[in-house]
Amino acid sequence: MSGRSAAGYPPGSMPRWPGMAGAVLALTATSYAHVAAAGQVNPMNTVISDYALLDTSAWAIVGGTIALALGAVWVAYGLARTDPVRSAAARVLLLAGALGLLLTAVFTTDAAPGVTSVGGEIHRWSAAVVFTALPCAGWMLGRRFGNPALSAASVLSIALLAAFLAAHPGSLPSALIDGPDYYGLVQRLLVLGDAAVVFLAARALGDRPAGETLLAFPGRPATGVPASAQPSAGDVPHPREPLGLGPA
Repeated sequence: MSGRSAAGYPPGSMPRWPGMAGAVLALTATSYAHVAAAGQVNPMNTVISDYALLDTSAWAIVGGTIALALGAVWVAYGLARTDPVRSAAARVLLLAGALGLLLTAVFTTDAAPGVTSVGGEIHRWSAAVVFTALPCAGWMLGRRFGNPALSAASVLSIALLAAFLAAHPGSLPSALIDGPDYYGLVQRLLVLGDAAVVFLAARALGDRPAGETLLAFPGRPATGVPASAQPSAGDVPHPREPLGLGPA
């Protein structure tokens, strides 16, 4: 045996490109929506969901949202294969973010000035889950795998979320900081940050913390255990010796 799985990847590893491709496709589709709806939607003072209300850009923004959701699902699946125990909380957050993205794609926002329908409320709260869950998952994974780029992108997304909430019309500080003039731009940067989190998390699939290696046992899949916990040669009984009985 070559030590590789049936799919051609080393035990405990996962292909990273599907998750990374989901983030790239999301950004590409979102960029196209901005170009297609140029002159119809002001990116400075409107939410990005408004592109789903126009025939010229709806398919692009919805498709990009679904692509990012699939990228997050792939990362969660990869973590379940490569680090099933310690990544449980991050996987839950990634799946929650993916579900939120799918709900925002199904339930479009209401046209300005406010939310007036049940679908619009579902869209709003689903977006809140997305903007919270993805950077929190990225922060946990960045610390877990010692990935400073992923940690930095997650912190930036959290900071942008705070700025967006402060600038959003209707919030207490919005009028004081002229938030309605630029809150749409802040939200677009927030979406960019969340896509970067998914991209970097997918890129980190298979990374393991320093001092942790793969330990494979006959008949059992390889799992990650700390190097300090691996048995030394003197701790392993000789095959011909009865367990618990050493040489006299």
